Amino acid sequence: MRVFIPLLLSGLLLSTALPALAIPFLDQLPGFKLRVQGDRELQEQLRDELEKLRKSDSTLKSYKDPREVARYERGTLEKLLRSLGYYDAWVRQAVSDGDILYRVKPGPRYRIKSLSVTMPESLREGLGGLPLEVGDPLVAEKVLAGVNRIKQYLADNACLLEIDVSYKATVIHSEAAARLEYRVAPSPDVRVGEVYLEGLTSVEPAYLRDKLQLNSGDCFNRGKIDAARLRLLRTNLISSANTRVSEPYGGLVDITFTLQERHHRTVSLGVGYTSDEGAGFSAGWEHRNILRRGEKIEVEAKVNPVQQTLKGELLAPRFFSREQNLSASAELSNEDRDSYQAKAITLGATVARKLSKHRTASIGAELKFSEVEESEELASAEDDSSDENYQLLSFPLGMKWDTTDKLLDARRGATVALEVRPYVDLGNTSTTFIKNTLVLTGYKTAETLRYQPTLALRIKAGVISGIENLDIPADERFYAGGGGSVRGYAYQALGPRLVVSSDGETSLSDPIGGRALSELSIEGRFRFSKSWGGVLFLDGGNAYADPSPDFSDLYWGAGFGVRYNTSFAPLRFDIAFPLDKREDIDDDFQVYVSLGQAF
Repeated sequence: MRVFIPLLLSGLLLSTALPALAIPFLDQLPGFKLRVQGDRELQEQLRDELEKLRKSDSTLKSYKDPREVARYERGTLEKLLRSLGYYDAWVRQAVSDGDILYRVKPGPRYRIKSLSVTMPESLREGLGGLPLEVGDPLVAEKVLAGVNRIKQYLADNACLLEIDVSYKATVIHSEAAARLEYRVAPSPDVRVGEVYLEGLTSVEPAYLRDKLQLNSGDCFNRGKIDAARLRLLRTNLISSANTRVSEPYGGLVDITFTLQERHHRTVSLGVGYTSDEGAGFSAGWEHRNILRRGEKIEVEAKVNPVQQTLKGELLAPRFFSREQNLSASAELSNEDRDSYQAKAITLGATVARKLSKHRTASIGAELKFSEVEESEELASAEDDSSDENYQLLSFPLGMKWDTTDKLLDARRGATVALEVRPYVDLGNTSTTFIKNTLVLTGYKTAETLRYQPTLALRIKAGVISGIENLDIPADERFYAGGGGSVRGYAYQALGPRLVVSSDGETSLSDPIGGRALSELSIEGRFRFSKSWGGVLFLDGGNAYADPSPDFSDLYWGAGFGVRYNTSFAPLRFDIAFPLDKREDIDDDFQVYVSLGQAF
């Protein structure tokens, strides 16, 4: 098994670096060869572009006859050559035994003979260099990049009512050259006059007006207006936001936002399944504008055979500051695990502050009243009562750095999340401990490769310090195993166990939890189509009685899964197998069905 682990890891890593093997029922296009006379680099570039076309062009995939495919791709190659500056190139195609041979004679590459920018002199002074200059090849991509460079410069340094940048390229065939001219259409300089909001019925206008970040007298900027529209939509209170700009008057223009509010109430239902916990159901209700300023209240119930919860949460944005949110919650829960049963009432509040685009800090307070009953064999092994009551007061401190692109299906970026949570038992002040958790994730997608493979990595470590392991409430110790931990093993099945005696025979108890946790997960995610994808994964983890995580003593599980990509999040179906299976403890496999990626 130890040999299998690095082999599987290597396979997952290489899946993002090498082109995927062809799958017969997905690859119906004829094979092709491409030869470019005298230019190996251009040959490789055209081949890469043609392979990209074959992955994405639905029209091409509708052709059945190789000759039709060849004619279509020939036209594409000719357009590509012109976009790269080869205006005298010719392409010939031949079909033999169902395969296509393209022969290309590129001819001379046209270069820029003269370059000019027509715009007001007052604006030209600060314009820096363009992506191309005299003597460079006439490449369409760089010509368009020049248009965008000028547009961005005007948006940052001028107050033009309209920014209209065009270009004209005059090809001189006799010289294999071209004249390139950029033109900026005349437009008046204006500033923002009045800003109006129309169409609101229940949302407080002042709350949304502050989201705009547009004030009278500001330099007029279309990009800032688009950003304001996006901020309105991100409040989750607005379904559409259109803008209207008035005619200029006295160097000013008025801006009107015509808004349509969303339905602020939502009812949700959900189902899931895991082999170790059975089928689970959830139901929720939320109101996203309960106090007319974007405050959200959410009530959710979750039920499965081993855990039942009812939770209510209030989220108040802009709590004493534009960058702060307040969340307050109350929760009733009941857990019936193999090693303990816990009933709890939890009350808490947290203030989260956005420090920068990617960094968030939080501080809170939580009071948890719980009754924890450990199994009889554990209680006898501990020589203690199996029933304990706790009144735990904690002050969680958190820091998170997040650059991922999506919450439930990240394809790029990384996260670092650290939480430090000191506890004190108000009923027994000698029960004082600190629970520390660190989670790292990273995502990298090779979008240019077949099936757009994503390499996903998660590392989690935790430490509890302050008191002995068995003095910590059983439901606050660390456990490993399960769908969000080490797939292939039952929920909380990994970790320290006690040796217990019964009728003269000794055996291992159920997991007792520990003061340290180590977890490592790696996934290779693939997209076979817009709707369907697949996953190969390897998970490792363990919990320890001593407060020192050890990534060298892990239990490993591996498996595969299917993803159905919805507009909201992928629907996940995973099958996992324990690679370090323990007799009379672990099952042959585990099944997981839920919404969203595993991490």
